[in-house]
Amino acid sequence: MTLDDADLQAKLRRLETELDLPPSSPRPTEGSPPPQPQPHRSRASASEGGLDRWQANALLPLQLLMIPWAQEIIDQVVFGGRWNLPLHPRSLEGIPGIFLSAISHSGFPHLIGNSIGFTVFSWLILAKSRRDYWIVLLLGWLGGGVVSWLLGPNSVHGLSGVVYTLFGYLLWIGWLERRLVPLLISGFVLVNYSYFLWGMFPTQPMVAWWGHLFGFLIGIFAAYGVYREPHAS
Repeated sequence: MTLDDADLQAKLRRLETELDLPPSSPRPTEGSPPPQPQPHRSRASASEGGLDRWQANALLPLQLLMIPWAQEIIDQVVFGGRWNLPLHPRSLEGIPGIFLSAISHSGFPHLIGNSIGFTVFSWLILAKSRRDYWIVLLLGWLGGGVVSWLLGPNSVHGLSGVVYTLFGYLLWIGWLERRLVPLLISGFVLVNYSYFLWGMFPTQPMVAWWGHLFGFLIGIFAAYGVYREPHAS
């Protein structure tokens, strides 16, 4: 650095002090890398990101429920309740029911009851993991359909098998992972929804209890498939 450069730097520092400006960065010497911009994320943007994720998770089950609700509305308004999509076990005509029977219901009371359980259990799983939710949901939907087609005694339709898959996962995952959040969720489900267990027994003639049982067992299987080993202390 020459003398003129030193004088210029000193004058700049005095001027910055008088104007109350932040000190200027030192000049890079020859051969030194240029200064890199520092990443900055405001607290507000982080909060907005968390709010967006919460809203997306909260809306997801409701968006999925639009499918069975649309089917039921069309069924009741256009077809007078005759447009059903049941799963017929061990028959070629029943194979589409593996994919479609979960969106078909016998009426609005049937659909409303399943929608409430589906929404609450979906929110509880999404509070823990969106990844787990999609895995458990698909296993319950498709896996439950396949098992009911292979082993079910009668034709069946409705979302309750999927609801019981979510229920089985929620009831089991906390005792597998033994971490605070999963344990709290499993405990909450056990205390508030233990009456679901009675739906897996042949206590009501018009209820497909075997679909509930298959769904519950698939939920436990899903919990074993996705759970994470607790960290060693």
